[in-house]
Amino acid sequence: MVKCACSNISLVKRNAEVGADIASSIRDLSLGGMTNDWVQSSQSPMSSHKHRVVCVGGAVIDTVAKSRAENEMIAGTSNPGKIHRSDGGVGRNVAEVLGRLGSNPLFYTAIGDDSGGRGLVARLENECGVTTTTESVHVADGLNTAQYLALLDHQSDLVGGVADMEALSQIPVPSVKDLKFYGANFLVLDSNAPVEAVTKAAKNGVEAGSLVCFEPTSVPKAQLLFSSYVFVECLSYVFPNEDELFAMAEFLGDDTVVSVEGEENLDEYKSLRDAASKLLLRMKPGNPHIVITLGSRGVLLASKADSSLRPEFSHFPADVVRVTSSNGAGDTLCGAFIHALLQGATEEEAVRFGMKAAASSLEC
Repeated sequence: MVKCACSNISLVKRNAEVGADIASSIRDLSLGGMTNDWVQSSQSPMSSHKHRVVCVGGAVIDTVAKSRAENEMIAGTSNPGKIHRSDGGVGRNVAEVLGRLGSNPLFYTAIGDDSGGRGLVARLENECGVTTTTESVHVADGLNTAQYLALLDHQSDLVGGVADMEALSQIPVPSVKDLKFYGANFLVLDSNAPVEAVTKAAKNGVEAGSLVCFEPTSVPKAQLLFSSYVFVECLSYVFPNEDELFAMAEFLGDDTVVSVEGEENLDEYKSLRDAASKLLLRMKPGNPHIVITLGSRGVLLASKADSSLRPEFSHFPADVVRVTSSNGAGDTLCGAFIHALLQGATEEEAVRFGMKAAASSLEC
C-alpha cells in the first residue's frame, strides 16, 4: 500500500510540474538549437487530410501553487506564494513535440465543455502545429477538462494534490477506417484512457497497418494495460523508464530470460536486459523496440529482429547538461524519436536525435 501511495503522489507532482518546458525547448530546435535535417518547418506542405502520426491520450491543465521560499507554509490559512498554470498530459506533450518539429500530428483527446479545455486545444493548433477535429476531440458534458492541482511548500515538497481526471475516461478511439484515411504510419498511445479504449485503439492501429507506440505514463497505469497480452502484442515501440519497464515485465508473468548480444559490455544493466527481453518476446513480431530512459545514465535501446533469437542492446550515454527541470524530457524524447523515424532515420539515429531534444528540455 505504501508503494502504491508513493507512486500516485509522484505522478501528481510530476504532471503538475511539466508546464511549458517542452514548448521552449522544441522552439529552440526550430530556431537553430539543433542543426539537423530532420527538424522541419511546421508549415511544410502536406495534404490536408494526411497525418502520418496520430496521437491518442491525455490533455491536462496543470496548476502548481508554491509558497514563498522565505516563508514556511502555515496550515489552515492563506500563504503568500506563486501560482503557475500550464498545459500538460503525456499524449498532449508528445503531440506538441511532433507538431513543433513539423510532423503534423492529429491528436485525439477529451476535454470538458469549458474555457480551459477550449483554450488548451486552441494553443495546440495555433502555436504547436497540432491538428484536431470535431471527431478527435470529445467534449465531455458535465465534466471539467482534466486538471492537476499541486500544493508545494517553500522547499518544493508536495503538501497535497488533487487530480480531476474523469474527462479522460471519454477519450475517443480512432477507427481503422480513419487511420487508413489519414495514412497514419504511427499511432502513439499513452495510458490515460480506460484500458478497454487503449486496447481497442492499439488493435485498430495494427489492423490499419500503423506501427503502435506506447508511452506508459505511470507505473500503475502501465501495469493495468500489461495485464492483457492482447494489448502487448500490438506494440512495435515502447518508451518506459526503469520503474515502468520492471512493472510491465512483472505483469507479463513469464520468467523466461533470453541471452542477449553484447552481454559482456552491459553487466550493470542485466536486470534491465532481462525485463526488456521478456517484453520483446510478447510484442508485435517484426522488429519491436524498447527505448528505456535511464536519467543521467542515458538511454538503453532494446531491439529484436525476427531473424534473430536473441535481443540486441545498445547503450547511449547522456551528455552532461545543466539540469533546470527534468519535467517532460521523456515525452520530448518520445516525440522527437518518432519524428526522426518519419524522416527516414534508423532507430539508433532516432535515439540520438531524441536525446538531443530531451537534453534541450532539461535546460529550460
